[in-house]
Amino acid sequence: MLSRLNDKQMNIDLPHTTTSEACNSVTAQSEELHEMLNILVDGIETLTSDEQRLANESLQIHLTLATLAEELSNVKLSIDESNGFLEGAKYNQDILNQALVSLEEKTNDSLCASYDGTFVWKITNFQEKM
Repeated sequence: MLSRLNDKQMNIDLPHTTTSEACNSVTAQSEELHEMLNILVDGIETLTSDEQRLANESLQIHLTLATLAEELSNVKLSIDESNGFLEGAKYNQDILNQALVSLEEKTNDSLCASYDGTFVWKITNFQEKM
């Protein structure tokens, strides 16, 4: 009878050991899952942080782009105004150059004119022409 009791006790111990091993296995799996969840949570937090940073950078770039577009428009307008001014200045310079040429011709003509009734010819570069 004692041997039977010992056999029953062994049978009782065997399921207890199996249950203990099963619990250890479940605990190990639970810990692995917990670690994996922590890794995933950390990854999600990192991605969320990156998303926020990128959204802020995108907004800053958008604002900078709008400012640069406005400045570009102002620069184009300024260039157009400057071109108009330069065209006017060129036209005025052409008129002044024509007036200068006319004054030079009048000055040269007055140097060649004689006031005593005789006409003097002025031949430039006489040596080269001979």
